[in-house]
This record gives sequence, C-alpha cells and structure tokens, in this order.
Amino acid sequence: MKVWRNIHHGGKRRAGAAAAEKREEEMIDFSVNVTPLGIPENIRRVMEESLSRAGWYPDDSKRRLKEALSEKYRLPMSNICIGNGASDVIFRTVFALHPGRVLVLAPTFAEYEAALRCVDARIDYYQINHEDFEVKPDVCGQIQPETDMVFLCNPNNPTGLLMARDFLMSVAQRCRDTDTWLVVDECFLEFVRQGESYSLIGELEENPKLLILKSFTKMFGIAGLRLGYLLCGQEGLGDIVDKFGCDWNINCVAEAAGLEALKSADYEKKVRDYVEKERKWLYDQLKALGLRVVAGQANYLLFEAPESVRGPLGEWLLRRGIMVRCCDDYENLDENFYRIGINTHEANEILIKKIGEWLG
Repeated sequence: MKVWRNIHHGGKRRAGAAAAEKREEEMIDFSVNVTPLGIPENIRRVMEESLSRAGWYPDDSKRRLKEALSEKYRLPMSNICIGNGASDVIFRTVFALHPGRVLVLAPTFAEYEAALRCVDARIDYYQINHEDFEVKPDVCGQIQPETDMVFLCNPNNPTGLLMARDFLMSVAQRCRDTDTWLVVDECFLEFVRQGESYSLIGELEENPKLLILKSFTKMFGIAGLRLGYLLCGQEGLGDIVDKFGCDWNINCVAEAAGLEALKSADYEKKVRDYVEKERKWLYDQLKALGLRVVAGQANYLLFEAPESVRGPLGEWLLRRGIMVRCCDDYENLDENFYRIGINTHEANEILIKKIGEWLG
C-alpha cells in the first residue's frame, strides 16, 4: 500500500521568509500559479466596498453569484456549487459521491488524492511517461466498469500540457460506457489562448455524469479569498454537493470579487498575452541553461534540475529569497523536478540569473 505523504503546496510565504531570514514582502514567489499582474483595480475597488457588509452574515445561498454563473454558462442554478476555492469543491464532490475506486493521473494536482483518502477510496494511477509527459489514449484502457470516478486536469498540473478536445471526448465516451463519473479540472484553462475550444462545458447538458471544476483564484490574483465552483451535468447535483460542507463558505468580499471578475474579460486577455510572452521567454532561457523543460501551455512550467555541487536548487534559491515548487510529493515525480509560476519579467530575470549562478 502506498504511504500517504503530506502535500507541500506552494505559496507558503511565511515559512519561506522564516527559512530565508527575510521579511515576507521580500520573497519572490514562483511556487504559486496566479496572475503576475496582481488584482485588477475594478476588483480591488469592489472588495474594499464590500467591507461595509463584513458585520453581516454572508448569504449562504450564494444566489447572486449562482445567478451570474447560471447566465454565463446557461446552466440551472441547481447544477452549480460554489466553494471556498476549487479545493473546497473537490472535497465536497468526493464526500457527496463517495467513489470507491478512482483513476487519477500521475503526476497531477495532489488535492484529488487528498480528498479521496478521506473516504478510503482505492486510487489507481495512470503513469504519465517522462518522454513527453503526454496523456495517451491508453488511459481509456484503465477505465473499467468498476471505476467509479476519473479525475483529469486540463491543462495538467504540474506539466502545463493540454489534452485535445477530441481526446477528452473519447475519455468522456468511455466513462459513459462504464457509467463512471468524469471530473475535469479546467482551473487553468483561462490562461490558454482560445482555451474555450478545449473545454467540455458544452457537453454538460448531454452528459449527466460530467463535472467541471473552475476557479477565480488564479486568473484574478485572489488566492487569499478562495473562490471556485463546480458545474454539473446532472440536474440538481450542484445543490447536493453543496450540502457536504459547512454553510457560509463564501464571504462577502469573495462574493463581490467573483461578481466583478465575471465582467472582466479585458483583464483576462491582458493576462493571457503577458503570460504567453513571459512563458516563452522563461522556456527559452531555461533551455539555454541546459535544463530539460516541459513545453507547457499554462501559466507555469515544469523543469528538471538534478542536484548540483551547490545542493538542491529549491533549497539554494530559498536561501536567496526565491520560492519555487519542488515536485517531490507529486506521484511519478521526484526531488529533481520543479514547477515555477510565470511571474513579472523583472522577477523572471532574477530567477534565471540565480539558476545560472547555481549551475556555476
């Protein structure tokens, strides 16, 4: 039996600052995958205005935000569950559906596995090869009648690689043939140019066992607020999933930010353009340093940096005030793999300079 390990996660700025003997504000954080452009002004403004309602209990029905999402995706409100970040929704979904046997990618976002461990699910892994890190059609061969649920992350975390829509449709059809729930995590799809062409949201109406995860956190830089949601194909499933957790999980500031974010398509385009340019620059620079880099299409990159005479890269950078995400707690990766979020150009230049120094 596989021994469960603690999930590291990124963004542990306080602990990183303590280890580096610096102030939190001095740290350069590449360990998270959020917009490098910060919270847009219109969202910051409504967040500040919402504080006048902080003395009231938030609306536990989350009706206003559900109405806005219902209009955006043309889904019944009862098919939508809003959570305290995508992680909250993942746990609620697993608790509600209580799958006995589940297929997940390896590597992929570890929170699926963390939630599944809470219900003692048997976890099967699709081992992604290290040659190209692509998920291949043979994944369908691991979806059997006894498979209760499949988790797919598109683009995958931490590789950043996309799965084509035709491929996803073939997986969805296999899940229908085996009566299996399919959960597709699209939290990073907004960072992909023409990402909507990869989405399966349009298939929800015809597929009652399809669920889609989305998030406001990454694109709009509101990681501290926590705001994500689930779109369901089955009538009323959103309301059912919502019951498997506490009430008042969305505070007034997060609600205001989410409502304003749904009106901020111009900002999304600005972020996509910036991320695309900086991702290419970082990819080229890392390759020029002789490192192996996965050509991801999201707002992060996975690369391999075997330990040098200066010790592990992550620890060496941390002592210099730079946080990167070591991937040793991902299934099917080890301590030589690192994921970096796309940051500002100034921060990206500092990172490349420091990695060059580490390489000697």
